[in-house]
Amino acid sequence: MIESSDMHRIMSGPYHLNTYVLVCEDTCQCLIIDPGGRAEDLAQYLNSRGLTPALVLLTHGHADQFFVCESFKMIWNIPYCLHRADDEFFRDPDVRTAIRNAVGLPPPHPADRPLDHGDQLRFGNQTASFIHTPGHTPGSSCILWKNRLFTGDTLFVGEAGRTDLPGGDLNTMISSIRDRILPLPPQTLIFPGHHHPGTAESTNLEREMAENIYITDFILDP
Repeated sequence: MIESSDMHRIMSGPYHLNTYVLVCEDTCQCLIIDPGGRAEDLAQYLNSRGLTPALVLLTHGHADQFFVCESFKMIWNIPYCLHRADDEFFRDPDVRTAIRNAVGLPPPHPADRPLDHGDQLRFGNQTASFIHTPGHTPGSSCILWKNRLFTGDTLFVGEAGRTDLPGGDLNTMISSIRDRILPLPPQTLIFPGHHHPGTAESTNLEREMAENIYITDFILDP
């Protein structure tokens, strides 16, 4: 578990999902990225630290990211947000059937607040930036806050997200990494959406530009 005064990471489930809690220390309001585990456990975690969630943000529309959203909303009636492209994509009946067959879990409910690239997310006195990085899904996105980039399933430590599920596309993902992530400062900290056993919990962009084959082989030396 990563924990500091302004950020918490909670890992849960068989997919080792990383849930991130970003904290405004002035107001104790927080932004929750990809809630996992049991909603009651997450609520207890926040209550024990005196934190009040302002928004729930999904990096993309797969079930492991949103699975506890509805039960969490029964505890705190706050909106959950998803990029508009995923919100529209996963409403399609054929897509909903295909994703259920491919993943074995249901597709997401409609977002309370569809988001677009460049939207600013307020929690307390803090603001995070929403960056659309399609490829893993049509609406896959990252969140930039301070010098930290929360990459969901777009970029992992030494890897990138899979593109073989409905809506995935490798070339689109490579373009997203090249055009939306690589222009950031090299010391930007990278916090991925899953922790893969045997890898570090986090990384930075400079290290990924030197070691991640999706960057070194597909972008820097195509």
